[in-house]
Amino acid sequence: MIAAEGIMIVLRIFHILAGVLWVGSAFFFVAFLGPASGMVAPEVSGPFFQVLVNKMRVPKVITGLATVTVTFGWLLWLKDLHDYSDWSLSNWVLHQPNHMGLVLTIGGILATLAFFEGYLGVGKNVERLTEMGGKIAASGAPPTPEQQATMGKIQASLRKHGQQDLVILLLAVVAMSTARYW
Repeated sequence: MIAAEGIMIVLRIFHILAGVLWVGSAFFFVAFLGPASGMVAPEVSGPFFQVLVNKMRVPKVITGLATVTVTFGWLLWLKDLHDYSDWSLSNWVLHQPNHMGLVLTIGGILATLAFFEGYLGVGKNVERLTEMGGKIAASGAPPTPEQQATMGKIQASLRKHGQQDLVILLLAVVAMSTARYW
């Protein structure tokens, strides 16, 4: 049985566990932490995000989880491509009786897009926002109008990219979790 091979078990465990943690983290940040930070004073949210980003390195951890998920997912995909179609991409993607290869491919592409959306649009903006907040706090002065405008733009971009990332991730999860039933 192909799925019972040791390498497939290890790849699936790491892929699924990292994926669950990645999607759960994205959901928590987009649905709760981001909106809550906007509801409290910067004196509260600023130091909290300094710890999350600079000390605990949460964006780096989430990026690591995403990297493991996507990398191991594509390794699983390649193994299935070999095992089920003898390296014939068109047979794997287009000619499986239940379209499993096609749906897994779509899920993989969506997860890869979510990786880049999260890394470039969310993670980098969280780091920029935290860095700017740290500089403002270190100055001891209130933010200038220019700094406020820049922070507002970063926050809006972060909100947009976070929501897009979460939608793409959820579509990827739906595709991959239902691939064998199409």
